Amino acid sequence: MLMDENLHLLIIEESIGDAESLANELRNSGHAIELGYAADLAAVESRISEHTPDIVIVGSGDNLPEATRIAATLEQFEISSPVIAIGEEAPEDAVVEARKAGIAALVSYNRPDHLSLVFKREAEIIALKTSLSTITDTLQASEKRAHALIENSSDAIAYIHDGMHVYANRPYLDLFDIDTSDDIDGMPVLDMIISTQRDKFREFLKQLDNPGSQQNSLDIDCINHGGEPFNSTMEFSPASMDGEACTQIIIRVHSGDNSALQKKIKSLSRQDMLTGLWNRQYFMQILEGQVGSGGNNQRALVYLTLDNFKIIREEAGIVASDQLLCEIGNLLSREITGKDLLSRFGDYSFALLKQDTDMASLKATCQKLKEGIAAHTTEVGGRTFNLTASIGVCEINRHMTDVQKIISFADMACEVARTSGGNQVHTHSNAIDKSLETDMELDGDLIIRETIDNERFYLVYQPIVNLKGDKSEQYEILLRITDAGGNVILPGQFISIAERTGLAGEVDRWVINRAFETLQRYREDNEGTFYIKVTGASLADPGFVDWVGGKLKEYELDGSSVVFEISERSALSNLIQATDFVGRMHQFGCRVALEHFGIAEQSIQVMGRVPADIYKIDGSLIGEMSTNKDVQAKVRTFTEAIREKGAISIAERVDDARVLALLWQYGFNSIQGFFIQEPVKELGFEFDSEIV
Repeated sequence: MLMDENLHLLIIEESIGDAESLANELRNSGHAIELGYAADLAAVESRISEHTPDIVIVGSGDNLPEATRIAATLEQFEISSPVIAIGEEAPEDAVVEARKAGIAALVSYNRPDHLSLVFKREAEIIALKTSLSTITDTLQASEKRAHALIENSSDAIAYIHDGMHVYANRPYLDLFDIDTSDDIDGMPVLDMIISTQRDKFREFLKQLDNPGSQQNSLDIDCINHGGEPFNSTMEFSPASMDGEACTQIIIRVHSGDNSALQKKIKSLSRQDMLTGLWNRQYFMQILEGQVGSGGNNQRALVYLTLDNFKIIREEAGIVASDQLLCEIGNLLSREITGKDLLSRFGDYSFALLKQDTDMASLKATCQKLKEGIAAHTTEVGGRTFNLTASIGVCEINRHMTDVQKIISFADMACEVARTSGGNQVHTHSNAIDKSLETDMELDGDLIIRETIDNERFYLVYQPIVNLKGDKSEQYEILLRITDAGGNVILPGQFISIAERTGLAGEVDRWVINRAFETLQRYREDNEGTFYIKVTGASLADPGFVDWVGGKLKEYELDGSSVVFEISERSALSNLIQATDFVGRMHQFGCRVALEHFGIAEQSIQVMGRVPADIYKIDGSLIGEMSTNKDVQAKVRTFTEAIREKGAISIAERVDDARVLALLWQYGFNSIQGFFIQEPVKELGFEFDSEIV
């Protein structure tokens, strides 16, 4: 339960009237309640399987289950909600026995004030538990961020407890020539101090433990495992790790005349401490030098981000996700040439500067990287993890001198690949570069507005074909954009600009208005249904649904002829708004589809939260079904869950016939993709043909 939500109360009574009477007494006492009612054990089990109650009240009656039986049923379902029992009387002995049996309280029908007090106490406990859970989640998130900052710091940092190492980051391990964190776990910190100064170090630690000690740094000579001494300053501060008090040490090495060590430190300052790749700062220095030097050699910037890495980190933890990042870094390193420069550019993104390359070989390289990552499997703690990547490419020609613009274009291309479902490669359009350069004096929102005003948008239509004999005419509506020179631009690149400038919602409205206008004409002679995409901006717009309702009336359209599509990513980012959107669209008779479904680890949970009518399984999964049994099992799980929910399943991006047998076998309702027809400007597909 969230702090601002009503309490979900389940009352077990002989009649709904008796339950409403009890609930009204509690409402009159100031409690916000959503009532659920049951009269027998079967109804209780049905209720709690649909929605977990916050509090359960069990009345007394000859035909009602006993409170202890209800408590046992809740325990069986792993529900810890308190049970309040109401009897004709509540003698002290019975109250004690009820508490022993796990009942939160026993009250009597003739003391409603007692029930109100007990209910208030349980509600306050729930609120405290909710607050504690929120604080705990915040603390854990802060600890994860702090750990990530320490792990990726260029400073040498360690934690000690009772003089023993309990943790050290990569720079600390490298400083002392230690291979892994396991090798240093439990190692005495004295081993890092030159033998002639260990007594000095012991005395310092003793005074450090004294209350009120002001000295927290020590100049001392250290020695690494190769026997190489160096002078340093150690800075000490109290800390904690996994709830245990310990001491943090930061080591700062003095320059001296140790050229070998200084060379190593300089090299480390350029490296990402987790993956061993070049870090972002060094990559930027090299890129700026290369772009500024001109030259005629063909270069390109490849920007790669790992799809859904945040979800894996949350579920698998930092250790597993860090291992996965290292393995991906090694995989990428094996595919580059000696002149290329590869860096870890962000938390889970990589940048690659390709030298002496043409577009054909560059595309082949990116495709190989994408497929290599998708095929890679990591096993940690008995669990198997897979990733996909979105890759953006920006060619660097001799006229491009702005490094930030190059990075922005590559990042934008990567965003197009990611928002198109991920596991894709997208090359930034030189055509849009010229268009943007022509209009460079304009802000992004003015560029988009000019595109709308000059009718540079148009719609294309792709049929969705039913596999179960239904010949109803269904089309997905797709947006296309042209620049001032008439070059076609895929929508992802354009929409990413619109989202950043806050105008994606305006683009949505343009598409819907034009689609409704077309649908009105089409339905004069046909019974067609249009699938129309909606961005996260419209989900968050409180006036959007009412605007849609007004447009349905304006064009005299039946809501059943429209399906609005929201991406799984948008639904995850806006769960409350997405749920509300589905409910309000249902009031107009419109249906809602979740597209690119199945990419997130929480797809089944999203299905439980967002009551969509249709689920479009992501095309990256469909494309792998013919060769990957793990993906087959995953897709089968999704289709079974969709069928149990009574919803419709659609396979996206079906581009050839190889997967058709599996799609039939798994019970898909419909398919969409180039195998049926590529998107075209004119409606008119023959839905009664024998193409499938």
